[in-house]
Amino acid sequence: MNTKLIIAAVAAAFAVNTVSAQDGAVDFEKQILPILKTSCFKCHEKEHEDNGKIKKPKGGLRLDSAATIMKGGKEYPDENVVAGKPDASWMIKSMVLPDTDEMAMPPEGKGDRVPAADQALIKKWIESGASFGSWKGVE
Repeated sequence: MNTKLIIAAVAAAFAVNTVSAQDGAVDFEKQILPILKTSCFKCHEKEHEDNGKIKKPKGGLRLDSAATIMKGGKEYPDENVVAGKPDASWMIKSMVLPDTDEMAMPPEGKGDRVPAADQALIKKWIESGASFGSWKGVE
């Protein structure tokens, strides 16, 4: 086969993938992080003092850094976000459970449920590889 033809084909395929990734890519910092801040950080952020009380992340799950999102919590470690596999990712599983399920997030009475459109966006982010871009989050 012609080497120039192979190089041209590879370059064309790369260009198509780059364009489609840019067109449909989910930006974690701009699109996913605001959802987590609104719906999840209240219970799942770094240990801190609040009105004289030490608040620890519920279930040992922190969602305020890329590393801790991927690490998960005491329940289902390393399964909070499984890149490319939203159906195996507890972040999504817990959002779509009925309000009355004890694993539903946020729990009944602890905040508004994540809207379906935001759930779909998180699912798309996980499906596309769960990239955090340059965001690292809290140390």
